[in-house]
Amino acid sequence: MSQNRMTDYRNAHHWMEIPRTIDHPVDIFYLYPTAYFKTGRAPLICDVDHPAMRVRATEHLAYKGSAFQTVGNYFVPFYRQACIECLLSDDQTIFGEFIDKTCTDIQNAFTYYMENLNGGRPFILAGHSQGALLGGMLLSTAFRQHPEYLDQMVAAYIIGFGITPEYLTANPHLHFAQGARDTGVIISYNTEAPGVTGQNITLPKGSIAINPITWSRSTDYAPACLSQGSHLVLRDSTGRLLSVTDRPHYADAQIDPDRGVVLCTTADVADFRIVGAEHFFPEGVLHNGDYSLYYYDLRKNAQDRVTAWFEKGGLG
Repeated sequence: MSQNRMTDYRNAHHWMEIPRTIDHPVDIFYLYPTAYFKTGRAPLICDVDHPAMRVRATEHLAYKGSAFQTVGNYFVPFYRQACIECLLSDDQTIFGEFIDKTCTDIQNAFTYYMENLNGGRPFILAGHSQGALLGGMLLSTAFRQHPEYLDQMVAAYIIGFGITPEYLTANPHLHFAQGARDTGVIISYNTEAPGVTGQNITLPKGSIAINPITWSRSTDYAPACLSQGSHLVLRDSTGRLLSVTDRPHYADAQIDPDRGVVLCTTADVADFRIVGAEHFFPEGVLHNGDYSLYYYDLRKNAQDRVTAWFEKGGLG
């Protein structure tokens, strides 16, 4: 497929996941994180059919994005994805290409989903990293143009890319979560170990967070004994998968309001390095653990919000 040709979401090949049967009353529309890593003279934005991107994206969904698999029916589009260098560029031409290709794909995929696949069911919007950035952009555009989408949205898990007060002011139709059972809201956080002072590229200045154990905006410390459990994906120094392991009561959490992150003191930072991208994510930035550290907390919280949504009579 030509990189400049619009991605046709009528084609099942352009979807990583479309359920064969609808087993849940709720859908999960999921946007995976950066899975395309540019080498040499490769383009800044890959084709939707890029083999390595598809493999990495599928692995992410299996190991991390699957946090919601007991909660809803998964709909996951492949899309023309930007590399990290593209996302960090301040070149307006490059930004324009990102809008024209990557953002357009997400808009079109979601529109196709709502018009042809959703069937009137409530849904959770979720993403990580680049997927969270795109989810935030989708909320500020498509959901502004179609406020009825918010009536069906249980919640939006915009994890691994910061939400700021300025973003919320610019989008008065959107609201940040304040507790464990509010609905129609944005849930967002970035995870770090204590002591990080360097740049975190997923953390816009002024980012806010919610505690993924207590689901509170409070700065109170949540010990690991309160966590529902982690789902750790461990790799060696070359990136080869070693194990995928459940660890009950592994991660603690506390909001650092100055940094705008969730601090985790119990994680072994070496387990969360992003092989090949260490220069983008310095030691202590636990970006790779945003989902896996709080995997079962996310699962339970999503189910709690779904229950609350139906108890309210289906109001976001």
